[in-house]
Formats: sequence, structure tokens, C-alpha cells
Amino acid sequence: MRIGELARATGTTTRALRYYEEHGLLHPERSANGYRSYPPDAVKLVENIRLLLAAGLTTEDLLLLGGCLRDEVIGGHHCADPAAKVEVFEQRLAVIQRRIDDLTAVREQLLAQLEDLRAPAALARRGKCAKLRDATAGRPRELLSGAA
Repeated sequence: MRIGELARATGTTTRALRYYEEHGLLHPERSANGYRSYPPDAVKLVENIRLLLAAGLTTEDLLLLGGCLRDEVIGGHHCADPAAKVEVFEQRLAVIQRRIDDLTAVREQLLAQLEDLRAPAALARRGKCAKLRDATAGRPRELLSGAA
């Protein structure tokens, strides 16, 4: 299969495939005229690469997975030695958890600041209502409603 066919089969671009090749993730054979030729299992490999990159792993992480990249990433895992896969996934999960913790802290800070920003407006509205209540205290309801 040539590069354009692989790109169409995987929903990616030829540029992305060349990027994967440059980073050692794809290893096409070259024909006499220099065209890249990919085996049929390259479709699964590229799908896994895209899935794992989208999940936050880096190309360096994927290189550590070696032959396990050709495995089913979701569902059954048949990697002969999953130790590298386990290690990479644990490291990446730790990084993701740190990001979640950092984002949660930022979210809490923003919520607190938003509450502080809204507080003066709420106090001002309450103050206006109190002034109106005080100003209209003791007046007959008909005068206030304009029904008089």
C-alpha cells in the first residue's frame, strides 16, 4: 500500500505519516523508484499511533512501546512483553493526573475570583433594594403600584 492509500485508510494525512516515519514510528519499505510501501498491518499501527497521541502520549513514549504499538490498544492486549507498555502508561497517567490537579486548582481560583467580582454587584443590588424598601415604608400599596 502506498502512502496516499494508507492516509485515506486511516483518515490522516501523508504529512502526518511522514512525520511518524521521521520519528521512527513507521518503517515503510522503499521501492526502486523511492515510493514508500506499507504492509496491510500499517493501518492498525497508524490508528494506534493516532489514538495514543490524541490521548496525550508523545512520540518518545510511543517509541518505548516498540512492537506493542501493533497490538490492539483498546480491548485485548497481546503484547509479548507488556512491561514497557505498563511503564509508559503509568508515567503518562501520572502526568495527566498532575495536569488535572493543576487545572482543578486554577478552576477553584477562578471560581473564587468570580465570586469576589460578583459580590460587590450583589451587595449593590441588595443595597438599592434596601433603600427602596426604606423609602417606600409606610406608604399605601396603591400609591406604589400607580393604581391611585
